[in-house]
Amino acid sequence: MIALALHGFTGRPGQWSGIAAGAVEPALSGHAPDVAVPTGWRFADEVDRVARAARSLGEPVHLLGYSMGGRIALAVAACEPAVARLTLVGAHPGLEDEAARAERRARDETWCALLEERGIEAFARAWEDQPMWASQAALPAGLRERQRADRMSHDPHQLAAALRALGLGAMPPLWGVLEGIRVPVELVAGALDSTYRDLAHRMAARIPGARVSFIDGAGHNPLIERPGALATQLSDRSEP
Repeated sequence: MIALALHGFTGRPGQWSGIAAGAVEPALSGHAPDVAVPTGWRFADEVDRVARAARSLGEPVHLLGYSMGGRIALAVAACEPAVARLTLVGAHPGLEDEAARAERRARDETWCALLEERGIEAFARAWEDQPMWASQAALPAGLRERQRADRMSHDPHQLAAALRALGLGAMPPLWGVLEGIRVPVELVAGALDSTYRDLAHRMAARIPGARVSFIDGAGHNPLIERPGALATQLSDRSEP
């Protein structure tokens, strides 16, 4: 089985390095110079693109996704037979209410305006100041600086286009497809990330046989906060 791993918003390929050894890590649309967001791109288009990438590997796929990448991975697993195992870290299956989705789109549009009008540096400072990243304050300064460098390397207009196409408010809710997922599923969240701990439990109640695990000492991004613990957790849960 080959691993196909998807990064989160503002991330890039290599985010799973050291966690899923040998994984293929494609860039999400808008997150690499050669993977622009086409005009009119939708969440479903990105799902189709990743599904094609999974099929092209020519063998069963262990699909992993973090945050935005986790939402895309969930949608791919619901429709792509090549996916034989699914691991989601800090993933949301979508907002169930249209009013909530509209509110989220409006919030995301504020971030898009910041990207397009004030640029990547102003966006990165504001993005990192959100309470959801508070657990990263204890990380070594060099690690935080490398994460910021990754964010700063992106084109602000492409990030804005990605958020409009792939953001939580733009995606269709996936709660209704959870019961139909029949591959082994691991739902992971940082132990300090109460929102996504709750979502993991709610999703596990609908996905047959899904397993839930939490990474001690991590908030929303265990990939950077506790990569060793996450790697160990996934290894311990691997099929023999």
